[in-house]
Amino acid sequence: MVCFKKNKLKISAFFLLLLLIGNTAFAAKISGKITDEDGAPLSFANVIVKGTSMGTSANADGYYTLNLPEGNYQIQAQYIGYSQSVWSVMLTATQNAQHDFKLILQGYDLKDFVIKSGGEDPAYRIIRNAIKRREFHLTQMQSFQTSIYLKGALRNRFTPDKVMGFAIKDKDKSEMNNSMGLDSAGKGVLYLCEQFAEYYAKGNKEKLIIRSVKESGNPSGVGLGSVPSVINFYKNNVLLFNKNEFVSPIASAALNYYNYQLEGTFEEDGRKIYRINVTPKRNFERCFFGTIYIANDDWAIHSTRLWVTKKQGLDMLDSIKTEQTYVPLEKDLWVIKNQVYYPTINLFGFDVSGNFVTVYDNQKINQPIPDSIFNNKTVVTYLREANKRDSNYWLAQRPIELEADETKNYDYRDSLYIVETDPNRIDSFRKIGNRLKAINIILWGSQFNSKKFKTSVSISPLFFDVNYNTVEGLNYTPSITLKHQIDTGKIISWENDLRYGFANTHFNAKSLIRFVNRDKNWANKFWGIALMGGKYISQFNNQQPVSELPNTYGTLMQQRNFFKIYEHWIAGFRFQKNYGNGFKYLLSAQYEHRLPLENTTDFSFVQNKGLADFTKNVGYKNLNIQEHKVFILKAMISYQPGVRYVQYPDKKVSLNSKAPIFELNIEKGLPNIVNSSSDYTKWDFQIKSNIDLNRKGNLAINAIVGGFLDAKNVPLPDMMQLYGNRYHLASPYLQSFQLAGYYDYNNTAKWYGKLHTEYNLNGFISNKIPLLKQAQWYFVMGTNTFFVSKNQ
Repeated sequence: MVCFKKNKLKISAFFLLLLLIGNTAFAAKISGKITDEDGAPLSFANVIVKGTSMGTSANADGYYTLNLPEGNYQIQAQYIGYSQSVWSVMLTATQNAQHDFKLILQGYDLKDFVIKSGGEDPAYRIIRNAIKRREFHLTQMQSFQTSIYLKGALRNRFTPDKVMGFAIKDKDKSEMNNSMGLDSAGKGVLYLCEQFAEYYAKGNKEKLIIRSVKESGNPSGVGLGSVPSVINFYKNNVLLFNKNEFVSPIASAALNYYNYQLEGTFEEDGRKIYRINVTPKRNFERCFFGTIYIANDDWAIHSTRLWVTKKQGLDMLDSIKTEQTYVPLEKDLWVIKNQVYYPTINLFGFDVSGNFVTVYDNQKINQPIPDSIFNNKTVVTYLREANKRDSNYWLAQRPIELEADETKNYDYRDSLYIVETDPNRIDSFRKIGNRLKAINIILWGSQFNSKKFKTSVSISPLFFDVNYNTVEGLNYTPSITLKHQIDTGKIISWENDLRYGFANTHFNAKSLIRFVNRDKNWANKFWGIALMGGKYISQFNNQQPVSELPNTYGTLMQQRNFFKIYEHWIAGFRFQKNYGNGFKYLLSAQYEHRLPLENTTDFSFVQNKGLADFTKNVGYKNLNIQEHKVFILKAMISYQPGVRYVQYPDKKVSLNSKAPIFELNIEKGLPNIVNSSSDYTKWDFQIKSNIDLNRKGNLAINAIVGGFLDAKNVPLPDMMQLYGNRYHLASPYLQSFQLAGYYDYNNTAKWYGKLHTEYNLNGFISNKIPLLKQAQWYFVMGTNTFFVSKNQ
């Protein structure tokens, strides 16, 4: 595992050897069921070899299996809130053992604690000690290694009778349930996966190597490599998933966020364990509810049962409950044994809940980890054969028994996959999709595919293609694109934009032929070349800020037309390359023959006082362009450091980096080439950054500095211009200037600067203000600043 690419054969051999050793050494099996006193199963209870971290978890029905070499053992079952139970057994290589555990509710003692009127709950002293020791427990593990088994399932509780207000017919509901493998009531497994992995942590570095993964109904599935391998409550801010971070109950400043109540103590293996209830001091604070168990003297986390909901700022999901159990390896050293997620979500009437149980084994603390494990910026690596394991492998290796509906789901989804991937069925659906439908023609556009989807033709929707302006009047602007896949990753396309103005009777058309070669083994790594030519229209503002549909409404209903355009013949060439590692560049050369246009119509649905009521088709300083020709070269270089990767079985994928994006643009107008009159050099340098402030929100920045190195002859469309906005709908905030004119700030200055910032507090501050916190309204602050001279 030191170097995946160079030593993949050695890696495969190593894991094969481990598998063979495992099959000979683990010759005895213990199985049984873990229940409470009434016989109810204790879902995901822990079963470990006492005094070690070896063990497993029960499934949701309480059943467990544990494979061990022959020998004498003390097997311990434990569950949060229940007393441990220990069973002694001697295992032989030829005999399996069975034992059911019945756990009783934990009894709690409070006799040593007397809370006087107005006094402080004893929990605060315990929490203060845990906070003092937080840094010790966080940093005592200079390195950590563990094997991980993860099984995750999402289940639907019922299918709604209505979705987004529309009733679902019984026939449609039955078909929908059947397609998802649900019963007649809509109950069943929606998603199911399993994976075995090795997890490494050293300082701030983490690495996950996934050696096997299985996803129900998807042989190419890659499971949950993005889920945090360990939820670490010793960190001040606890990451649950997808940038959702919450204050730990033992964070440095936790006493400012939580109320604590000691619910009792109990003895376990000679240690006193405190059970403490935690609640946020304020509603809508990014904090947990629930119970945390703290071990006396060590002041370490014994176990947790904590949850958050949307009221605590949880995104995407309705709630997440987390349970963790730790085991002591020695004094002051506790390691995580199992972890369970319980997410819930209610979307469009579907009520979905899940459980994602993680079992940790073979934990190693502060043992050497080769630096090569972390040296290639790949944070998750899948072995090439990870999703190629057969059912016999999973039957032999799975430490948690499948539940009945999970076994059924695997069988059903795997069979359904065979049906759905049948070439005849796919071709049948292709033919159905090729049929013309009125709603597609109007709203969504139409697409027609050839056999095996090698070639496609797409046509843009009518709704967005019919517009109105004072130069062309009513106009129709369809786009027709032909794509053909030459080979995997190699695509050639022919993109055609047509345009006809019924008032000025001008027909325009431009074409772009593009070839893209994508790396088969590295997503986002590609190069492409494009040729373009034809005649079309463009806005005076080279950033094309005016959308035609809002402008159509403004022209017809408000007698305001911001769409100012010229016509131009175009011939050009473009080459771009993306290395997939944060570095990319683009080169282009373009010839244009530009022609002025004038208003040809004054029609509007509002009271019409004549053509003079519409502004002329002019730009900066009420100027129209004069007929001229330009030849322009452009170059762009962009780099974002700190890019990390996930190496899937068949390709590498880059992850978002926390570092800024640095981009340099240079544009040169060359004179005397095919009668070009342009003569200038323009540049700009941009820094774009998205800073995660954890619980305090998110800060996005786009800073630009630029200017003209020379400006002997700069045609109007090639000047520096602002991305303005004169409509009630906001334009992209980190690019534009709300309410600024589209053509008022053109310049050819040697220096100019622009700064766009947006700070989304994401509930910070507003979650402490009545009414705002109940409505879950967030403050968003920002600025759009432009400087070019004292007058601008």
